[in-house]
Amino acid sequence: MDEAHNFIVTGGCGFIGSHLVEALVLHGQNVLVIDDMRKGDYKIDYKNVEYLHQDVATAIPIGKYDAVFHLAATPRIRYSQTDPFGTITNNINSTMVVAEYARREGIPLFFAASSSTQFVHHQSNPYTFSKTVSEEILQLYHEQYGLDYHMMFFYNVYGPREADYGEYSTVVRAFKKCVETGKPLRVFGSGNKTRDFTHIHDVVDGMIKLLTTKNKPREVHFGSGNPHSILEIANAFNHSKIHEFDKPGEAEATECLRPYIESQYDVIRYIENWKNDFDEEKILRNIDNEFNNVDEKYAKIDSRQ
Repeated sequence: MDEAHNFIVTGGCGFIGSHLVEALVLHGQNVLVIDDMRKGDYKIDYKNVEYLHQDVATAIPIGKYDAVFHLAATPRIRYSQTDPFGTITNNINSTMVVAEYARREGIPLFFAASSSTQFVHHQSNPYTFSKTVSEEILQLYHEQYGLDYHMMFFYNVYGPREADYGEYSTVVRAFKKCVETGKPLRVFGSGNKTRDFTHIHDVVDGMIKLLTTKNKPREVHFGSGNPHSILEIANAFNHSKIHEFDKPGEAEATECLRPYIESQYDVIRYIENWKNDFDEEKILRNIDNEFNNVDEKYAKIDSRQ
């Protein structure tokens, strides 16, 4: 990008959002991040970035902006099944507000769509339902009010800063956590479900290309086009595993049939490199530090008696 522009990134403290903000800043752009920090807390200390820590549905951006990336959402299919009301209301309301803002300001909107809408019925789970309705909102605003919007479909993104949602983490992050804590990998069902895993750097490269492309497509798919089974992912960690009952509401297979850019990363090689670099002594050092902290805590208590 030859000149500086002003962008809004909702969800810019999260996994994908924080990487996008970094990339925009490195390209000399100005960014307003709107994020209530419920699902991420990564902040960049840089003069070109401003943070507005509010719910997207109630935030009021001040200033002139050239485009908005709407990445804020309540994610994860399994989590949505435990909180359907919160997932649906948050995802739909925030999309309505951002779409109205983009319409009023006459600026393009880049929307974080979900690959799950391509492979399961929209009523299979609250998360996919909320994303499908959000797509319908954008289409309505396009047809009725001329909103310029572009849907960015993400496919099982992995890499640095993966969010830890505990029970509801992504496959790669959940398996990493099991290795780090010395627990067996939890494989739901047979492990034969396939996913199109995509590295975060490939995703961000694709978003920057989309932003700088003159004739932008309505839909872009950020995927590797090379799906792997969950069992393949588990085996790449070379770690003990257990099988548990399958979870409903998820697709048997997802595959990016039209990758927007060629992926530079391979998930199996990424996992093998991560595993080789993983230092199991870190676990012991963390435990030692915890005991040291306990000793220091009680030493202070003893001194007051």
